[in-house]
Amino acid sequence: MAKRKVKKNVSQRGPLVRVEDTKDVSMGLAIIGLILNVIFLSGLGTLIAGRSKIGIWQIALWLVGAIFVSVAYWYGLTVFYVGTPLVIAAWIWGLITGVQLIQEAR
Repeated sequence: MAKRKVKKNVSQRGPLVRVEDTKDVSMGLAIIGLILNVIFLSGLGTLIAGRSKIGIWQIALWLVGAIFVSVAYWYGLTVFYVGTPLVIAAWIWGLITGVQLIQEAR
């Protein structure tokens, strides 16, 4: 069951409250999520861990970058310079999310 987690940020203008829906993640599931995000496909481990919105965005970013890279490979276009940073950004985002899952599981 999803928990509602309230984060309070205090800024100069006053307190800011943000509500997030999160799931309790076990340590084993967090480790599997990290491995899937880093080795197989960015966002897959995030989806399995229960963060569907973030996981879908990570997969979408990776797919768009992969499409740009493949188009550049076949047609010799400069979109390679757009696709490669997108794929790398999706991979780093998946890595960070996997580490956050492990930290939350502790």
